[in-house]
Amino acid sequence: MDFGLHTALRGLMASQKSLYITSHNIANTNTKGYSRQVGAQRATSPYGFPGVGFVGTGTEIYNVTRIRDFYVDFKYWKENAPIGEWNVKMDTLTELEKLFGEPSDSSIRKCLDDFYTSLDNLSKNPSDISYREPVREKALALTGWINETAERLADLRNEVKFSIEAKVRDINSKAQQIADLNRQIYINEVDGKSANDLRDKRDLLVDELSRIVNVKVDESEDGRFTVSIGGITLVDNTDVSVIKIDKASNGDIVINWGNDNKVKVESGELKGLLDLYNGDGTSNSYRGIKYYQNRLNEFVIGFANGFNSIHREGYGLNKTENGVDFFKYNPDNPAATFTLDDRILEDLSNIAAAGNPGGSPEDNGNILKLVSQRNTGMGFGFNGTPDDFIKSIMSNYSVDSIQAKNMYQSQDLILQNIEYKRNSISGVSYDEEMANMVRYQQTYIASARMINTLDKIIDITVNNLGLVGR
Repeated sequence: MDFGLHTALRGLMASQKSLYITSHNIANTNTKGYSRQVGAQRATSPYGFPGVGFVGTGTEIYNVTRIRDFYVDFKYWKENAPIGEWNVKMDTLTELEKLFGEPSDSSIRKCLDDFYTSLDNLSKNPSDISYREPVREKALALTGWINETAERLADLRNEVKFSIEAKVRDINSKAQQIADLNRQIYINEVDGKSANDLRDKRDLLVDELSRIVNVKVDESEDGRFTVSIGGITLVDNTDVSVIKIDKASNGDIVINWGNDNKVKVESGELKGLLDLYNGDGTSNSYRGIKYYQNRLNEFVIGFANGFNSIHREGYGLNKTENGVDFFKYNPDNPAATFTLDDRILEDLSNIAAAGNPGGSPEDNGNILKLVSQRNTGMGFGFNGTPDDFIKSIMSNYSVDSIQAKNMYQSQDLILQNIEYKRNSISGVSYDEEMANMVRYQQTYIASARMINTLDKIIDITVNNLGLVGR
């Protein structure tokens, strides 16, 4: 009879443990990275009765396992990196679009239109000093817009640099956390049981890491867990290889291992940030912020030199000497230092509207050349007119921005499908857990009733049998 009680008790304990597991699942329904857990249940070893055979001895929960598909995780980690890369590029290129402000009343083309309109007005009244003032003011508005844009581009590139530094620190930090969890998991799994919640924390860290940089994960049969980047191990069970930021000779940022070997960053947020910081568009490289800085500098050099070449040929109001530049800039940083020549700033009569020295105050020969230069593009240090050059810049960032948005949306759709499959496997279903709760509760009640029944049988057998006739 004692044998039957132990069988019922094992059923009671198994149902109780299953209810504990169900309660844990329900409590973590909204916990990020949590994997549904189930009790691994089996029949206990039967007892052999001579002449009767083997009789079952009940059941037991011998382990608690989490429901996880490594292949789905592998696909998630692989596809998570590209979406991180294109998300970073999409957001930064959106900032670039706002920065250039096209089309709007505060764009470079609007400033250029206003400047040439003031030149055209001056060509009709070259002797009137009041028409020279708008030329200087509109020119300052144009140079000011370019100065501000250059400064904002530099600030944006510095922000990307800070983000790169933050991502590298984050990678090293997460790598160390994974190594620490590997140590804890090993200690907790010495007896063969699975450290489910610790494994969930580790996988969540890998999820976050996979968005930053391309990673490959491997776990051997003996539980050795490794994370690598570009074929080089970042985490080798409890050991970590840190990465660092170095500067290339041209000022670009390079990500290296501690032994100065280059890290193969192929995708992820870090790849997107590096492309945005280093990309200058040459040799099929990405058109990052550096590219647009170079293009803006190229515009300033070409426009200023081309405009100055004609302006130097003309003469100011009642002037007999020419050779005055209209614009100036520092060759080391053209766009940020682009402004008017000091002689134009100090004296409006130095604006070379006349084509002949000391001629008629109404001489507008040179100013007409400057106005027509905008349409011909002759003399500028770039192909086409200034408007064509600006359109090409806008076309480039528009194409890049559209590409980034399309790639992000496409990758997001792929990742959503993987996440859906992942959640269908590992996610907690409230309805399913409630059904399990009812099922385990009924089993628990049935086992408890079995114990009560067996207890009554024992009571009758021990205390009441043999009382007849007393």
